Amino acid sequence: MPAREPDCSCGRGPSVAQGKWYGVRSYLHLFYEDCTGASPDGDGSSPHGAWAPLIWKVSLSTGTLFLLMGAAALAAGSLVPPKLEGIGEEEFMVLDVQAVRYNHALGTCRLVGMALCAAAGMLGAV
Repeated sequence: MPAREPDCSCGRGPSVAQGKWYGVRSYLHLFYEDCTGASPDGDGSSPHGAWAPLIWKVSLSTGTLFLLMGAAALAAGSLVPPKLEGIGEEEFMVLDVQAVRYNHALGTCRLVGMALCAAAGMLGAV
């Protein structure tokens, strides 16, 4: 069985002499050297190695975007004053249909804003 050289070792130290290893093999070099993508098996492949940072960055940026959009929708739905729906006296009341639709759109804005903020919270928890 040929002696295998470690992938991420600097080749110095008391346990290395002319490419041969002596003593108990230590995996501390995997923690203290720059061994990106190295696995203990030595094949250099990791099932989550390349995708974990990408997923983290995408979920963080999407969550931030959802939070900003949700805050804007909440602000628009809450801070814009509603219109009066009924115009007239007690006996003769006229219902303004455009004002009803406008007020319904403000309520929808608040609902969408809350949903986007909740989705941003879930993405931030991932």
